[in-house]
Amino acid sequence: MKRIPALLCAAALLAACTDQAPTAAVPSAEAPGTRTLRDDVAGVTVAIPREWSVVADPVLFNTYGFALFDPSGQKNGGHARSPVARVALAYEAKPADVEGLVSGLMSKYGEFPLVRSAVEVGGRRGVAVSGLPGTDPYTLVYVADGDRVYRIGVWTAEPGLDARARMLLAGLRFHQPRRDVRSLGLTPVREAMHRAPPAADVLMNARMQASRAAMVAEQGGEPPVQAAAPTANVTAQACESGQPSGLFWQTVWDATNRFYSGYTTTYSGTYYNMRPGDPGWSAMSGNYGSWWGQGYHVRKCEPYLLNQFYANDWPAHRNANVYSALKGTVEWAGWDYQDAEGYYTLGNYVVVRNGSYRAIMAHLTSIASGITWGATVGMNTVIGYAGKTGGPWDEHVHSRVAYGESLTYLGQPYGGNTVWPNRLRCVSCRASDPGDIYGNGDGQFDVKDSTGAKFYTRFYHGRWMRG
Repeated sequence: MKRIPALLCAAALLAACTDQAPTAAVPSAEAPGTRTLRDDVAGVTVAIPREWSVVADPVLFNTYGFALFDPSGQKNGGHARSPVARVALAYEAKPADVEGLVSGLMSKYGEFPLVRSAVEVGGRRGVAVSGLPGTDPYTLVYVADGDRVYRIGVWTAEPGLDARARMLLAGLRFHQPRRDVRSLGLTPVREAMHRAPPAADVLMNARMQASRAAMVAEQGGEPPVQAAAPTANVTAQACESGQPSGLFWQTVWDATNRFYSGYTTTYSGTYYNMRPGDPGWSAMSGNYGSWWGQGYHVRKCEPYLLNQFYANDWPAHRNANVYSALKGTVEWAGWDYQDAEGYYTLGNYVVVRNGSYRAIMAHLTSIASGITWGATVGMNTVIGYAGKTGGPWDEHVHSRVAYGESLTYLGQPYGGNTVWPNRLRCVSCRASDPGDIYGNGDGQFDVKDSTGAKFYTRFYHGRWMRG
């Protein structure tokens, strides 16, 4: 049996891979261009396109399985952006529980336009609930095989099950698991969410946080938390707005970020030069990250989904300090694994609210101690550590701000208006470099106020910035 190494050492995000990968590939006789995956812990076999990525659950949820990703949205070597499905054994459930689980979904998400339907799943009759919240339209399917229950989440471009989803579900094959979930030695999700980085990283992270706090003090200190009112250009039709003048918004990393090895750029008049510099650099949607309206960040006027049109992917070194884009109160801290898992691909994420504005910082390796619901977050508060939880991508921080969102019964945001930045506070950014083509050093601050606080005011794909 041939193993696919990248499949499942994504599990090393939060827990080490076991000696034997739970999901393996075998030659497929289904069709040209496919491969067959067999997971002997979940008890599932399925044929998928060869180019799809597969990520086994890196921690122990209340189900166990793997997620599938379609790289069809990939541009210039970027990460796979399109989640297809998560196939999981609901090892705590029994077939007699299925009707109650489905009825519970319909009740708990009663404000959503849910649709219940029957669907074929591997030759068996499954029950699908479509219209659940998430990053994309999401359907949760329950099906029983013998004394086992499977929970299968499917993401689609539009609400409901499309032809690809139905084909995937019909092609699943179930068999008796050969290994128990507990034999994998996975860390329970609630423990993994707050796992501390390695000791050397903890020491460096604390030093850099203290250095940042000192720089903030020199630059006039932290501005007070104030709930900003929306700008006049918020419209129901556009579902977006610019950052109002009263809303504090900052870069979300510091000098612990060594993703680009401390290199900076200068413009020679003909081309850009790279030169060694200091740690703490990132770039707007750098490393082929999704830019506004391109790739994965396309949702905007979606009343029942997470609106992320102006989300940004900031490349960040694994376990680098992550700060909240907004100051305010923590409303979510964790990895979604209950009921509807439509937010699964955000991995570990934190939501911070300021008035009617909410910031999301996602894909964290883990969440900092003390960052729990109701905690107060300031400018220098580390909320977590950069990573790549939730999908087959490089380490980065997914960050976004929205206005006027609603919350699910669990506390996940949806709907509202996506917000673009006009004025982004930086801390370690330096004076402008007059040699740059734009007149300001790429990655250097654009303006400074009377207190000495520095800000970026120009935003474009690939712009280098210091935290």
